[in-house]
Amino acid sequence: MAIYQIDEEATKDTVEKYLGDAREYQVTEYIPLEQKITPSYESRFHGNTNTVSSPVENIAIQNIEEQENRRKHIERAERAINCLGTRHQKLIRVRFMEDDYVSDTDVAAELGYSDRHYRRMKSLAIYRLAGILGLVVLKDD
Repeated sequence: MAIYQIDEEATKDTVEKYLGDAREYQVTEYIPLEQKITPSYESRFHGNTNTVSSPVENIAIQNIEEQENRRKHIERAERAINCLGTRHQKLIRVRFMEDDYVSDTDVAAELGYSDRHYRRMKSLAIYRLAGILGLVVLKDD
């Protein structure tokens, strides 16, 4: 009987990256791609594919999809955080979502937790988020 084992470090890294990306999307503005307007006068030799290529349409679709993906990523992270208990929510928001480059020591002090208690709570919150978001990483046999 095979029992799957969680790769705790990889799971933690995956969730922290997900939250980091959500934070990055919150604070940065997506700059849309633009079509080059410089004409190209080189010959293109290829077979007849009977397809029409429209770089302008492709860029417009990519711009819309990227903005939508960013919005969905942020919303999903927020919904997952809202599923946590109040103390875990506060910890995750202060550590990952409200400010950049916040250290664990600073967050522990701000929340009034000992370093050991903070690390335990953070670990539990991360693993709960991994389960909620479906980001649990299993060990390879």
